[in-house]
Amino acid sequence: MRFSTIIALAASIGLVAANPTPETNKAVTAFAGPSGEVSLSTESGCGSVGPLGSGHYIWWIVVGCNPGAQLNCQATDATGCLPGNAKHIGSMEVDDPNDTYQIASKRNTNTVQFVCPSGGQIRCQANFNDNNDGPNYSLRVF
Repeated sequence: MRFSTIIALAASIGLVAANPTPETNKAVTAFAGPSGEVSLSTESGCGSVGPLGSGHYIWWIVVGCNPGAQLNCQATDATGCLPGNAKHIGSMEVDDPNDTYQIASKRNTNTVQFVCPSGGQIRCQANFNDNNDGPNYSLRVF
């Protein structure tokens, strides 16, 4: 009886190990401008990077993810924990890290859903309406 219990426990542990939950690798730097000429390496709350700086319309982070995982790219408030005010965001985009193809995009929102591509890495980008909106926001993928 004990042997069958041990076998059942080992089998259930193996099942959990074989089916990991969709997780992301934390981003440590946010970039701004059309070609990433500005970088910011601060972490706000809840796994977000920010608060973002001013003087740029475009901010993004590059994050590793498990291929096939359903995730969200989100512009949060400056604390990093609450969804940011969508009124100041022109669009949210998810691209490959080199910005050569788009995976997901949504206008006038703070969050866009996407499926992690086979390469296992994405660029989560917020396009703000005003180049001074960044300090009120952070970025995260979850």
